[in-house]
Amino acid sequence: MAIVNHRTVLRVAFAGLLASASIGAVQADTYTNEQGERIECRQETVQTKNGHPIAAPLAGAVIGGVVGNQFGSGRGNDAMTAAGAIGGAVAGKKIDENRVENGTTTREVCRKIG
Repeated sequence: MAIVNHRTVLRVAFAGLLASASIGAVQADTYTNEQGERIECRQETVQTKNGHPIAAPLAGAVIGGVVGNQFGSGRGNDAMTAAGAIGGAVAGKKIDENRVENGTTTREVCRKIG
């Protein structure tokens, strides 16, 4: 059994406190798997984006196409429908980028050590 004086204990505790403060107090669990490998797992917070990336541009294209179809005649009507669909899709994409709320979620990240 090793003899440890109180100064060593204080130094180790202070170093641990500094390390946890600088990395956001990340806690990791370590275990040995069935193959005898040492595994370290920790919780990680990641940014997420809610919503479906294609819904707003698709709806915008349909609405823009319907509105564009109301203008022009003959070939001009086809051109206005296409222009309305493209404009609606672009507008829908911009609206989606501004509307979609960002959030966070927690996931477990594990890696082999040693």
